[in-house]
Amino acid sequence: MIYESQLQKLRLFYRENKELPTYDAMRQLFGCKSKSTAYYTINKLVTAGYLKKKNQKLIPGRKFMSLPHYRSVQAGFPSPAEEEASDQMSLDDYLVDQPHSTFFLKMKGDSMSQAGIFDGDIVIVQRSTGAYLNDTVVVSLEGQMLVKTLKKSNGQFILESAHPDYPDLPLEDYVHQGMMGVVKGVVRKL
Repeated sequence: MIYESQLQKLRLFYRENKELPTYDAMRQLFGCKSKSTAYYTINKLVTAGYLKKKNQKLIPGRKFMSLPHYRSVQAGFPSPAEEEASDQMSLDDYLVDQPHSTFFLKMKGDSMSQAGIFDGDIVIVQRSTGAYLNDTVVVSLEGQMLVKTLKKSNGQFILESAHPDYPDLPLEDYVHQGMMGVVKGVVRKL
C-alpha cells in the first residue's frame, strides 16, 4: 500500500493513546509541511477503509488493524517462501461474523483442554439463546459462566467437559435458561 508508513505511524499512535490524533497532529506525525498534503493522505486512508469519519472526528475503520495475509505456509517439508502478501486481513473480519452480538471471554481452568481450549485463551462467543448438539457453549449456571460442549445422554441434555477430571453437568430444562452464546473461535497468545 502506498500510504503504509503513515498507516503504521497511526497504528502506533492509536495503540499508545487509544485514540487517533487530530488532523494537525497527523500532519506533524506524517511529516507533512502543508495541511492539504496531510488532508489528501487522510482522505485516501478513509477511502481505502482504514479510517472513518464520525462527527467531524476520525476513528479507526474496519481495515485499520488489518495485516498482510500470505496465501499459505507449509507445515511439513519446506517450500519456497512467497515474497508478497496476497491480501490484507483483519482478525475481526476473519473471526467475528456478527460484531453486534459477539463478545470475548478469557478462559480460566483446564476443563476444556482436550478440546483445544486452554487456561488463558480468549474464546470468541456469539450471543445466542439456542445451540445445536456438539456446539461449544457458554452457559450461566448458578451465577457462574461455564464453557462446555452441549451433548445429550439418555434423553437428557448435559454439559460435557473436555477433561476426564470434570463431571458432566445435567441440565434440568433445556439450556435456554442460562445460554449466553456459542463459541465461534479461540485466540491464544504464544
